Amino acid sequence: MQEEKQQRQNGQATLWGKPSAWLASATLFIGLTATGFVLVSSMFGGELPSFDARLVQPQALALILGFLVVYFMSDGLRLYFVLRTIGAGVKIREIFPLVFINILFSNVTPLATGGGFAQVWYLQRHGVPVGSSAAATTIRTILAMLAIFLVAPLFQFLHPGSSPNGFARITLQSLSGFIVLYLVGFLIVLRRPHWIATLLGRLLALASRMGILGTDRRDRWTNAVQRETAEFSASFARFVRGSRLYALAAVACTLVFLLTLFAFPALLLELLDYDVDWLTVIGTLSVVTFLMYFAPTPGGAGFAELAFAGFMAGRMAPDDLLLVIFAWRFLTIYLGMAIGTIVSILVLRRKAQPG
Repeated sequence: MQEEKQQRQNGQATLWGKPSAWLASATLFIGLTATGFVLVSSMFGGELPSFDARLVQPQALALILGFLVVYFMSDGLRLYFVLRTIGAGVKIREIFPLVFINILFSNVTPLATGGGFAQVWYLQRHGVPVGSSAAATTIRTILAMLAIFLVAPLFQFLHPGSSPNGFARITLQSLSGFIVLYLVGFLIVLRRPHWIATLLGRLLALASRMGILGTDRRDRWTNAVQRETAEFSASFARFVRGSRLYALAAVACTLVFLLTLFAFPALLLELLDYDVDWLTVIGTLSVVTFLMYFAPTPGGAGFAELAFAGFMAGRMAPDDLLLVIFAWRFLTIYLGMAIGTIVSILVLRRKAQPG
């Protein structure tokens, strides 16, 4: 019991880290975001975002609030149903704080790596084994990525003129090799997870022979990798053999989540009195989101703004471009990060209390 308590305290310290590191991450995110807006302004014209009363009319606020409720609820439910499919006993009320924790951690770490660790850490403290929580968060991510990786290239193939100067076509062709690598990685994770354990075990053994890693720590980490990989593999098997109802619900919530995410810019343009082709905007945003998966910056900061402008600049006036980009990022990212900061502090403080 004492050892488990110590491990949890160590995990909390690792997750929370030093305040200086978080300050640096937040500063980097803000700096890259500001740089993105400046570059968009210089490349595509238009002024810095200014307030538009049309976005705060009662009807507009009701629509935006409705989208946000569906967006956040579907995000939480897609993980909840994956967990239920693999047999993890977790209460639905325990999942929704994780939505905002994940948004925060994913957007202050490169390639969203922090989000996965934060989710596993949180779920472990609610009784879900590390292997099961890692499998659930990975399955949740894979469902979304497979949908995006299939829809984005398909949309660009069917609508090659969706962006000026063939920007999307050229970019997608350039990333075709990465697409193949991602799909191969998915297959390995899904079908041969023990290969990963073997590879990590050999890397740990090599580090031990080179004197980088002590023998005791090598053995402890090797056993942990083997144990969690076995749980990871078993969780995937449980998902395949699990409740079809829960599995279909997970897929449905994933599609609703992505559809809402992609539809936010269309809603904003509609509220700004543009004649909007919703399907085209949704398809275009699937391509933008697809490209953001390859952005090395925290939360795609800077890259997201430029990618959005590159695909959407021709659909609105230059003076509205920065406003729509800011509103889109505010509703889908900044707002969730702000809530996630508060939720994370409350959760960490509660877990830090004795007993």
